[in-house]
Amino acid sequence: MILLLDIGNTRIKWATLADGRLVRRGSAVHRDSLDAGVAAFAAELPAQPRIIAANVAGERVAERLKALAETRPGASLELVATTAERFGVRCAYADPSRLGVDRWVAVLAAYHSARGAACAIDAGTAVTFDAVDGSGAHLGGLIFPGARLLASALDRNTSDIGRTAAAPAVARGLALLGRNTDAAVGHAAWLALSAALDRAVVTVERALGTRPVVYLTGGDAEALHGWLETRAELRADLVLEGLGLFADARVS
Repeated sequence: MILLLDIGNTRIKWATLADGRLVRRGSAVHRDSLDAGVAAFAAELPAQPRIIAANVAGERVAERLKALAETRPGASLELVATTAERFGVRCAYADPSRLGVDRWVAVLAAYHSARGAACAIDAGTAVTFDAVDGSGAHLGGLIFPGARLLASALDRNTSDIGRTAAAPAVARGLALLGRNTDAAVGHAAWLALSAALDRAVVTVERALGTRPVVYLTGGDAEALHGWLETRAELRADLVLEGLGLFADARVS
């Protein structure tokens, strides 16, 4: 049984791969309680699992996974790493190890899903943007603080703004302009992210002369989706889809 595991900065997501489809999905927060997060995942492990994982949460989490796999008879653990080339995609980084594996796996998934030029936006604690052209050349990417990090930076580095509540639903027209501090900060955070991402997509489109398919994933994907002017397809499990490529040795 193949189990795919996406470990972000805040949350663990998993799914079982069966006949090329993701089934038995689950998730758990690990940021404030690694024990609870790992326990939730461990409870879902099938017998003799082959675990394929993308981990950006650090070595401590990786060691916990290795220890867990060792306690399960017949289990194997594959920690995916970013490489110079895989599955027809060529990494733009001179040092591929510096590209987060979650970004790399999302680019692989986006390219194979679009069968051509694509952009992958992953909206989590950080918001990342990566682009790939029709030949499989990764063009590079961008890393932004997520909306909550942007708001918390104002809390930490100003004397009067303080902690603010999350922004409500998407603001349209002059409602974009906040009439209280919570709205002013929250709207600005989402506007900054969405405007920057819209511009990034336009830049890629102009450079390639074709419109890339844009995929949007991550815990804040639905919230960000409404703020974007760019047409984007929500793909909640884009990283897990990319990990599925590693389960099939026939893909090259």
